Amino acid sequence: MKVKISWHGTQQESFDLINAIGRNCSCDFGLMGARLTTCGSHRMLLEDQRALDGLLFVRRLAERLQSEEFAPVGTVRIDQ
Repeated sequence: MKVKISWHGTQQESFDLINAIGRNCSCDFGLMGARLTTCGSHRMLLEDQRALDGLLFVRRLAERLQSEEFAPVGTVRIDQ
């Protein structure tokens, strides 16, 4: 059964993910340019919705935590 994978992030987040995967790709290609093996990062793009959603969640959470960490005292609301 084929699973449909969807990206739930923004276009910029998509570009950032593709660039990160490109920098860390370990796929093997033959002499004619055909892909011989697919690395785990590229397989994730095609097969693992949960991993993609998790990456997006952590990316957004990290931005929030970093902004709260370096916010001036008294400007962060606890009930958010």
